[in-house]
Amino acid sequence: MDPVQVEQIALGQIDPGERLLWSGAPAAGSAAVGALPGTLIGIPFFGFACFWIWSAYDAMASTSRSGPWAFFPLFGVPFALVGLGVMAAPLWAFLAARHTVYAVTERRALIIGGLFSRNVQSFTRAEIGNVTRIERPDGSGTVHFASRTYTTSKGFTRVRPIGFVGIPEVRRVEQLIRDHLQERAA
Repeated sequence: MDPVQVEQIALGQIDPGERLLWSGAPAAGSAAVGALPGTLIGIPFFGFACFWIWSAYDAMASTSRSGPWAFFPLFGVPFALVGLGVMAAPLWAFLAARHTVYAVTERRALIIGGLFSRNVQSFTRAEIGNVTRIERPDGSGTVHFASRTYTTSKGFTRVRPIGFVGIPEVRRVEQLIRDHLQERAA
């Protein structure tokens, strides 16, 4: 997305009287590279599913079974599709990043995303917590400014940091958030 499009999307989400201080988008290539570890899980999952389908089909063909047993190889198809989906994690991350816009106003931080519908997350001054910056040598990076607590399926409590991922001039954006959105201790 070009900078003009990014700014127009951000301006379309701010309230009357609210001033846009910064808008940007994540680097789609970096998002895709960050999702590569998921592919490593998908490869053996997909491979085993294909092996299952082939083995079940081979066993059915060699025994000349028919009837409901003929569908036995198809039980591996959903697993193969899940494996393909996991292997495509870099593609999904790339597409999501291409449709994400970040914005900072003097009132809030916005994360605007969505492929087919607009999903807007708004973080007001009261929701901005500790601001953490992760900076690469080229000045790009990630700034986390909020968090969400959730419970896993096994009952463990986890905290997920929220912020702007893969943005240029991360130090400047961090300073804008600190200056305009982070509550000062009295």
